This record gives sequence, C-alpha cells and structure tokens, in this order.
Amino acid sequence: MITTYDRYLLSLLVTAIITCTTPVLAQEKHAQAEAGAAIYDDYCSRCHGEGLRNTSGGVTFDLRRLRPHERERFVNSVLNGKKDMPPWRGVLAREQIDEVWAYIRATVDR
Repeated sequence: MITTYDRYLLSLLVTAIITCTTPVLAQEKHAQAEAGAAIYDDYCSRCHGEGLRNTSGGVTFDLRRLRPHERERFVNSVLNGKKDMPPWRGVLAREQIDEVWAYIRATVDR
C-alpha cells in the first residue's frame, strides 16, 4: 500500500530528476540547433533565405511559417522534395534533418 509519505518521497524524486535534467536537455537542444544552423547555411539558405529570412518574393516556402506540429510534413518535404524543391534523401541524414528542424524551431520560437 502506498502511503502519503511514499507519494511525498516520489514527488520529491520526480522534482529532483526534472530539475537536474532540464539544464542538460537545454544544452543538448541548443547544440542541436547550432548544428542545424550550419546545415541550413550549407544546404537551405540559397533558396529559403539567410537566417530563415525568405527574400525570394514568395517563390520558396517561408520556413518560419512551419508550426511545431508540422514536423513530419517538414521531414517528408525534405526527404522527398516538393514542387521546385529537390529531394534531399540520400544527401541529408535523418539526424541532420532533425538538427535543421531544431534550428527552425529555436529561431521561430524565440
């Protein structure tokens, strides 16, 4: 039987775990976004604009319009291409695509 004291200890443990892992997760997320910025500069900025600032007059999709729930749409478009965008399957690894997504999210969600 779980007592009130057991619940209290469990809540302390969960709080300690969250408190200790949050800075590490934030550092990992930042590192992933930095790696994504470099990949974006190398592969995406020519068409989608430097620093996500699309200056093509609407010719290419403005990546700042992507919402957090559209990650799979983004991955699918990168892997398979869309309209004038060529497929990057075999060029970019899934990890690199995830890093570009992290960069987009970090830039848009500021």
